[in-house]
Amino acid sequence: MKVGRLAYPLAPLRVEAPSAPLNIVWLVAESLRFDMLDAKIMPRLWDFSNDALRLEKHFSGGNLTQMGVFSMFYGLYGNNWFPMHAARRAPVLMDVLQQQNYQFSLNTSQRFTYPAFDKTIFANMRPQDMHALEGGAPPWQRDAKNIDDILSFIDRRDPARPFMTYMFFESTHAPYDFPEQAAIARPYLEDFNYLTADFNKDIEPIKNRYINAAHHIDAQIGRVVDHLKARGLLEKTVVIVLGDHGEEFMERGRWGHSAEFNRFQTGTPAVIRVPGQAPRVVQGITSHLDLPATLMPLLGVKNPPADYASGYDLLAPDFHRDYAVAADWNRIAYIGNDFKVSFPINALGAARNEVTDGDDRPLVDSSAALKAIRAAMMEIMANLTRFTRQQQS
Repeated sequence: MKVGRLAYPLAPLRVEAPSAPLNIVWLVAESLRFDMLDAKIMPRLWDFSNDALRLEKHFSGGNLTQMGVFSMFYGLYGNNWFPMHAARRAPVLMDVLQQQNYQFSLNTSQRFTYPAFDKTIFANMRPQDMHALEGGAPPWQRDAKNIDDILSFIDRRDPARPFMTYMFFESTHAPYDFPEQAAIARPYLEDFNYLTADFNKDIEPIKNRYINAAHHIDAQIGRVVDHLKARGLLEKTVVIVLGDHGEEFMERGRWGHSAEFNRFQTGTPAVIRVPGQAPRVVQGITSHLDLPATLMPLLGVKNPPADYASGYDLLAPDFHRDYAVAADWNRIAYIGNDFKVSFPINALGAARNEVTDGDDRPLVDSSAALKAIRAAMMEIMANLTRFTRQQQS
């Protein structure tokens, strides 16, 4: 039979470490969809985005946490999760950070073990640098406590070395948790059991819970920005804020995520502030897959992004992408301005594939869409196996 062998990266990395390395603060919120980046819902992040790179048509690399977070660190399609997991292969981005003597505080209000980020993204991290707060206190309190710990880490770190912090917020995961002082959207469903909820009747008060949870996370993001400013670190630090994927509230007939590739389930906010870069708004399509290709040059990596990722450098003057790619367990999707098309990557994925217009409306006749994206589909198919090689066994 044929089995896959990793070819990642495609060529050895050529690195000239910068003399003044930038710190990295990487903040990811569970299920945070694109339209939560709003001056009323997330005022701190909105204000911050006006002094940063704001990506207004940004897509996750998946419609679930596993594929979303994987894609932002590896810059690869979600199907690459499986060989990376089998090989316990961390992303080259994390390799470079370790080689440049970064110090780490990796925090989550969920787990590192499910999805198995401890065996993929953070496979080579020291256990003492990984801090998971799962269970016990409600999610909004765990999120706040993790931010307390990150700020303490920043103050206790060795100032002679660069640092990288990662935070995964849980408040915006159903049932959407927040303190009463964060309640800006009313009425909200006070007792939300998503196994028994009536989504036809209660979807608006359920969504109001979600908005309030996003408002709470916004306050925590504000605490981080304020701390970096107060310590004179903002101009020495790359700050990244993303959702892992989106969340739908019946706009296209479903609640939640992991079911479809529409914008509500795959679109997230994306704010990236790089010292020395002028504020800018990008209205075209961008992707989680573009993060490594953007960060690696800042770390002195001279290889073209194609050696280690399927994304593009957002800071390059010629940046442009015609479409994004998102994955779930069994399918992969082309996401363009005019069409969205999903197709299988295994036998299970063949059961349900969809062709919609750019506004996620099903097309009665899909032939025109399939013809229009034929070249892109060939490119996607080639990228599916670009970092694995087939060998006989």
